[in-house]
Order: sequence, then C-alpha cells, then structure tokens
Amino acid sequence: MSNPISWGDRNKPQIALTFDDGPYEEVTPKLLDVLRRHSVKATFFCIGQRVDRLPEIVKQTYEEGHLIANHSYDGNLHLRREDDNKVLKELRDANAAIQKATGYIPKYFRPPFGEPPFEDNQSNDNVSRVTELAKTLGLVHIHWSLDTNDWRSPGVDSIVKDLMSAQNGSIILCHDLPREANQTRGEDTIKAVDQAIPELKKRGLSFVTIEELLSSMTQPPSERECPQGSIVYVVQSGDYLSKIAERFYGDGSEQSWRKIYEANKDLIGNPEQIEPGWKLCLPQ
Repeated sequence: MSNPISWGDRNKPQIALTFDDGPYEEVTPKLLDVLRRHSVKATFFCIGQRVDRLPEIVKQTYEEGHLIANHSYDGNLHLRREDDNKVLKELRDANAAIQKATGYIPKYFRPPFGEPPFEDNQSNDNVSRVTELAKTLGLVHIHWSLDTNDWRSPGVDSIVKDLMSAQNGSIILCHDLPREANQTRGEDTIKAVDQAIPELKKRGLSFVTIEELLSSMTQPPSERECPQGSIVYVVQSGDYLSKIAERFYGDGSEQSWRKIYEANKDLIGNPEQIEPGWKLCLPQ
C-alpha cells in the first residue's frame, strides 16, 4: 500500500505552499495578488463544487502558473468512511470540474481533513484504500509536513511563526477560506503569507509547486540504500525515534535514538517528525 507524501527532498532548499478549500471570491484573488507580488507559485487544492461556482477564479489561478489539485467535490466528507464508489465519484467529479474550468486534469489530491496517520490500524487501512483508489485515476495523495492551523484563526503572528519553521522539502498547509463570524482567518492567512515569504527567501528557500517539489526528488524516502550491515526499518504509523531505538537496541535513551538520527540525517530534518513509509538505516 502507498503512503501519502508529506515531504519533498530534504536536501534541497525548496518548499511548497499549499492552500485548501477554495476558491472564494473574497479571499482567493487577494491571495493571488500576494503571490504575484512576491513571484511565488503555489498549489491550490480546490473543492469541486466551489470550482463549479467560481470557474473564472480557478482559471485565473491556473493561468498565473499555480498548480490546481483535487480536494474532492463535496469538500466535507471523510473519504476513508465512504465506500469505493463514493470515493471515486468524489474524485472524478472534482477532476471534471477543474478540467472544465482550466482544461487541466489534476495529478494530485488531498482528501478533506487531510486524513493524517491514525493510531488504529483500521483507520490507516482505510486511508491507504483511498490512496490506492486515487491512484487508479492517476492521482497522487499529498499530505503535509507543516500545518499552520490558520483555519483556527490563531492570529497573524502565530501563522507567521509556523511558516517560519519551514525547512528543506516542507509541504506547508494553509487554507483559502473566508472569515466566519468574529474570525479573521482568510485575512490573517493573506497577511501572514505576505510577511513570511520574503523572510523565508532570505534564508535561501525557494517556493515551488507540489509538482516541481516532487520532480526534483532524486531518491524517494522509501527507496534509499542502506550501508552494508545496517538494519533496514520502514517507519510505521505512531513511530518515533526513541520508540524505534528501544525496539532494536533495548534502550530508548537520547544517546540511542540520536545514533539513528545521525545515520539518517539526509532524510530526517526535525528528529521529532518522522513519516510512515520512510526507510531508516539503523546502525548495528
């Protein structure tokens, strides 16, 4: 079974901004203005029914060089809870709406709510099922490695702080959503992105679409070669370095898990963030 993709190449100074849930006429054009001003391309995971309502905005987004991706047609269903026919219909209908608006057939998708790794195997199996169904339509399941939580309206400073934690290969989750009641989520996201982009560029990071981020990967995390004598371990859902160290070395201390970290620094950036499907080389 395939795992969703959460990172690009950890050795290249590229990051991908992604925006879920649009388009919205009160938000998306302003977001495009900011991206245009900073000469940044992003990826928009669009909801099919919203594309049908606002096709001209999606067309403009596409024509300005941004990548349009599939976020299902309804946008509010947990696809892992739906049967195969419903999942395929959601993805096909969203693809059709995007193709009608832009002439482009999406290659990437992200399910509503992201469907991150779960503690129970049944939920994870159902996420894998959705991933495999999407593959039959030529769609690659994209997750994220950095969540700004902007949909919660935490404020501009909080969103900027999260954006500034980006590192090589980060796939960043933001939202293309309007304000609600007393929340200022859409406005805050636009302001935060506007502030963070030049600062991240100063750190040498370049902004690319998901397609560009993945095309630059020379060696997927699941296909790494390990030195002779190493133990090859594929990360499972719920794993963390100290847990792996305790399992293989009988000791989950920092000294033990750092041995794993040092042997896999080409893959692991933040030792607190490892992804299911990664192949780790465990030194003996």
